Amino acid sequence: MSATNISNQPNFNLAAVLQSTVEISREVNVDRLISLSLKVILNISEAHLGAVILVDREELPSMATFAERSPNREIIQHLPIDCTNPTSLPLMVREALRDRVETHWSQSHPPSHFARDPYWREHRPQAALCIPLWESGNLLGAIYLEDYLEDYDQANLCQPELCQVLRSLCQQVAISLWRSHQLTSIDQRREIEEALQRSNSLLKSQREASVDGVLAVDEQGRIVSYNSRFCQLWQIPEAVLQSVEYGGLLSLLQHHLQLPEGLVEALENAYDSTEIYTQQEIYLANDRVFDCYSGQVHSPEGKFYGMVWYFRDVTERIRIQQELQAERDRSESLLLNMLPEGIAKKLKHSRASMADGFEEVSVLFADIVGFTELSSHMSPTEVVGLLNRIFSIFDNLCDRHKLEKIKTIGDAYMVVSGLPQPRGDHAIAIANMALDMQKAIAHVKSRDGVQIAMRIGINSGPVVAGVIGTKKFIYDLWGDTVNVASRMESLGTANAIQVTESTYIRIREQFNCEKRGIIMVKGKGEMMTYWLNSRKEINTKLKIA
Repeated sequence: MSATNISNQPNFNLAAVLQSTVEISREVNVDRLISLSLKVILNISEAHLGAVILVDREELPSMATFAERSPNREIIQHLPIDCTNPTSLPLMVREALRDRVETHWSQSHPPSHFARDPYWREHRPQAALCIPLWESGNLLGAIYLEDYLEDYDQANLCQPELCQVLRSLCQQVAISLWRSHQLTSIDQRREIEEALQRSNSLLKSQREASVDGVLAVDEQGRIVSYNSRFCQLWQIPEAVLQSVEYGGLLSLLQHHLQLPEGLVEALENAYDSTEIYTQQEIYLANDRVFDCYSGQVHSPEGKFYGMVWYFRDVTERIRIQQELQAERDRSESLLLNMLPEGIAKKLKHSRASMADGFEEVSVLFADIVGFTELSSHMSPTEVVGLLNRIFSIFDNLCDRHKLEKIKTIGDAYMVVSGLPQPRGDHAIAIANMALDMQKAIAHVKSRDGVQIAMRIGINSGPVVAGVIGTKKFIYDLWGDTVNVASRMESLGTANAIQVTESTYIRIREQFNCEKRGIIMVKGKGEMMTYWLNSRKEINTKLKIA
């Protein structure tokens, strides 16, 4: 069996299949061979029922042994069947033996003449597979499997890779059956030896064709077999492996070859482990990564025969995985720059619009005074560079005060305090942000040395916040509180921070504010507003005992 074909199938255990092949090849007793073959093939195929059918010299069914598999993979029934009874053996088995071809059957595309088959009318399986047993030009019988899954497309019996494995196992069963028939004379034994040689040659050719490096060692540490891929992966000359004598493999690897510690550690751990099968990744000093799979080989009676290892260079796969993870991290970082973390997580699982109401937030709008005239004397690149310099400063202030930047609109900057995580000091935090913005902008000048000035407006109250639409997501705010905050900015003056009375009430204990008076606000009428000037100084008196 080709390790290349098998290794991609999650239900296949490479060491178990190899061990099963060895056990079948060593069995010469027909009854034990049939029992072992049924157990192995049922467990590998996961079929519900299997049978070994033998033929007589006229190539007619003479004996059939059926076995069923329970959900826990134990064989729950094992009995011979009367082949003369039409309900005991499917018609497709008789046809496969007659035509000497592998036969498949499924409930979705049944041949019309099977409707008359007494066996199918009584048992009604959903899928079946029958593989004739051939060796040295002789028909010995057949292996029959059937399944009761309603969805045949999901059944293992329809998988080409499984069928290839089953054919190889059936070929080994046929070889062993033929060998057991021929052990009565020296000439017959010679034929069996040739069959074994052919089987070993096939196994060797399949092993050499594998993309995995394969190494098998017996219970005494002697190398039984390996392939050229193993030598290539570990850069070991074949002559060195061929010179390893009794029990000297690990000693050679450790003290003479000075191989990477990963290989020596993998070999030692496999022998010391109580697990029958192990898997680990070996990271080498030259940044290569090997996937190492090891398995213990035992006889049917549980006798330890040795170990087998499969090595695969997965350096490229690991590199691609790391690049994909880095790309995911970059995408995650970009998404978090656009949306609050909680909203970003929700959008990963749902594309539906989402919005939440918040009763207590403070909204700030800031706008560069005279920016239209200023930008008319600048190139587009210079305009973008100036805005980027200013807004990058504001972004850092947002992070420092733990506020949520909402968006920039041209030369306007919008930020909110109190969402998506509510906070009781939202108005105080936004006031501190405004004063720091005013202080920072005082140090910014245009290319021509023109001092940049800003208007800032703040309002506090309830809003609705969320993401709507299905493209170019943006976290935005809606409501009267937002509209009034925008009016506070547009109706303000340069280098000043105008706040509504609702904000003033929340910050008056910590900040110095000056009443501006009543102004007309579009859509609201007369409103009392205030100028936010500075933070109040807190005097601390020390008590001297």
